[in-house]
This record gives sequence, structure tokens and C-alpha cells, in this order.
Amino acid sequence: MAGCIGGIRENSIAAELGLAPGDVLVSINGQPIDDVLDYQFLAQEDYLEVEIKKQDGETWVLEIDKDYDESLGIDFEALVFDRIKPCQNRCVFCFVDQLPPHVRSSLRIKDDDYRHSFINGNFITLTNLSESDWAKIVGMHLSPLYVSVHCTRSELREQMLQNRQAGSIKQDLQRLRDAGIQVHTQVVVCPGWNDGPILQETIEDLASMYPGVLSVGLVPVGLTGHREGLTYIAPLSVEAATMVIAATDTNQVRFRQQLGTGFVYAADEFYVKTGLPLPPAGYYDDYSQVENGIGLARILLDDFSELEPQLPQQVMPQQVFVISGESTAFLLQSLIQRLNQIEGLVVELITVPNRYFGGGVTVTGLLTGRDILAALGHRHRGQRVIIPDIVLRDGHDVLLDDMSVEQLKSSSGADICVAASSAAGLLAAVMDG
Repeated sequence: MAGCIGGIRENSIAAELGLAPGDVLVSINGQPIDDVLDYQFLAQEDYLEVEIKKQDGETWVLEIDKDYDESLGIDFEALVFDRIKPCQNRCVFCFVDQLPPHVRSSLRIKDDDYRHSFINGNFITLTNLSESDWAKIVGMHLSPLYVSVHCTRSELREQMLQNRQAGSIKQDLQRLRDAGIQVHTQVVVCPGWNDGPILQETIEDLASMYPGVLSVGLVPVGLTGHREGLTYIAPLSVEAATMVIAATDTNQVRFRQQLGTGFVYAADEFYVKTGLPLPPAGYYDDYSQVENGIGLARILLDDFSELEPQLPQQVMPQQVFVISGESTAFLLQSLIQRLNQIEGLVVELITVPNRYFGGGVTVTGLLTGRDILAALGHRHRGQRVIIPDIVLRDGHDVLLDDMSVEQLKSSSGADICVAASSAAGLLAAVMDG
């Protein structure tokens, strides 16, 4: 395999050698380059023999003497140059299997690639690793990794993932631990499947591997309105969510005494479901599971509190509307109440139900342009409406259903403003008028 070069940094070795975007890195010291990890690992040596295929088809072989660990200054178009390692499971709770029928094909890609786990923090199941993959993980010491466990009972994990390779999870985690590879883990809590005593068993098994296993994140199963023909999973009830929070709190008390860390953390959605108050910042330790929706709400509230003393007492008269999913509305409402204490400022929350995915999907990040447009109608023409950047595809101004921000503006007639998904981003967007 080979990597297509996306950019060359100024005044770098690559720039001096005449490399350019569109050139292809084929090998370093005779070793093929399958991904960014190969490049970073091989390119750190002080002597390199680099094979490049130029855009005109010419092949260059460059001998490079440099300082050890000195960068060549090459950026690539993608992190993985060969085929992404696809998921080989058929999880009974798989969100991809619950997508509406006409979503774009890229949303249906089931990524279970250990390289994306190390680089981006994506959760993987460890069920599709070859011996060469294991050798690379150990040889390059790819730590930490992020592993979807769901349960440690072999037969049940095989049943939930519908994969006979899934039953070796404890052995796989021990193999990583023996190699000095640490992992953060997650459990998608499916009522009637892996909750209750089975969840406690899973937590105990994972805690026994600390510090090889660094943390356990508990997240509720996401059920859309498109589960026809799929295995039945009961939606999360208030009672079930309350039990998860109680189990997490009980375990945290013990683990803080035994391990010096809370170790297990419940996702914000459990607190939204129950209406229970969010834990304080100390509950989340180093926020290692924040990308899993665990602690985001606390960060937002605490950041807002730090910025609150800087709020003005009065502004020029203005009205602003803020878009939110159903699960975030309760959190934003308290912030908006405070903003409305500023003389001259009127902020209103528009809570948007998710009709595109349906079912129990309520998070803001899965709102589509069509859902937002349905909530806005034509009632907000000429008015400033703030949408969080979390609803956009990374690096693009397009929402999940391929509606662009400009299309949303023109269709609604509203003055759409995209805000960073943070307290500072919200305040900057609100005060910008």
C-alpha cells in the first residue's frame, strides 16, 4: 500500500526535496506504508531510503540523513492507506443497522479499526484482529486503545455481538495488559441483556485488570425508529437508568478506596433520563470518557460558571434563538435563564425532536437539517438562530442529511449562526448580535 500526500510543511525536509501534494509515499527503508502509524514509526530513524511515486508516474528513491525523530514534514490525505478494517460483528444494538433507508453510504461504514482507536479514540471490539495486527499493536506499543466490551461473560458477548470470536474478550484484554497496552472500555447498556448482575460482573472483571483497564464508560443503548426485523431491545426506562447511576455510585466509592480512581462512569444521558442532578467535576477524574458523552454536561456548566462574571449587565435590544436536541434542552435552559437576566437580551430555546432517526434518539449531535427546518418553519425569518457545530459533518458546513447551512438559511429565512459546542462558543454567538 502507499499513502497519498495531502500537504507539505514549509521549510521542511520534504519541501527541500521537492515533494508535493498528490505525490505518493510508497515505502521507507524497503517497508511498505499502510497507514500514518507506519510512517511515524519508520520515519523517525536518522537514515531513510524513501520511495516516492510522483504525479507524473516517475519514481524517486531519496536517501535522507536527518536527526533522529526529526519530522519529514509530510501530511497525508487519510490516516489509513489500505482498506479500513471493517466490523465483523452483527451487534444486536448496532446503530448502523437502525439507520433510515436513504442515508448516505458513508454513514453505513462499520469501522472496527485498531488504528483509528489509537489515533482518534474510536471504540473497537478486538474481534477482527489478525496475528499481524496484534504484532503491530504490541511492536508499536499502541496505548491507550479504546475497547467496546459490553459484557465479559463469553457466551453472552458472543450472542450480543453475534460473533464467535467475541467470547475471548477477557483473554484479549489480558494479552494487551501483558504487553503494557492500556485500554479505556465502554459498555452499551441494553436493558434485559447486560444490565443488573451481569453489568456488575463486567465491572468487577474489568476492575481486576486495572491499570491495564483504565476506565469503564457506561452508555445507554441508542434505539431509532427503524428497527424492523431486528432483535428486540427494551428502551431505557427511568427505573433502569436510576439503577445504573446507583450501581456506578456504589462502585465508585469502593474503587476510589481500592484503586485511587472512580474507574466507572455513567453517561450524561442517564442523568437526563432520570432528572437526577449531574455529579460534580471530581466524579469524572480526568474526563477520560468525555468523547463518549460522559462529563460533557458538567464541563459546559462549569465553564459557563467561570465565564458568568464577565457577562454584561445590559446590551442593545436583541432576540436570539438557540437550537437544541431534546436531551440537552434541560441543561441549556438554566444557562438561558441566566442570559435572560441581562437587560435588553431575549434568548429563547427551540427544542427539536428527532424525526429523522425517530425512536429514542434525542441527542443534539444527531439532528438533521430537515428536523431543524421543521421546527423553524417560516416563523423565524430574519431572526438570528444559533445551531451548534456538533450537528455538522467534521470540516464541512453540511448536516447529517446533506442539507447545507446555506440551504437551511434560504429555506427558513432565518439568520443561521453556527456556534462552537461549548460555553464560550454559545456566549460568543449570543453576544455577537
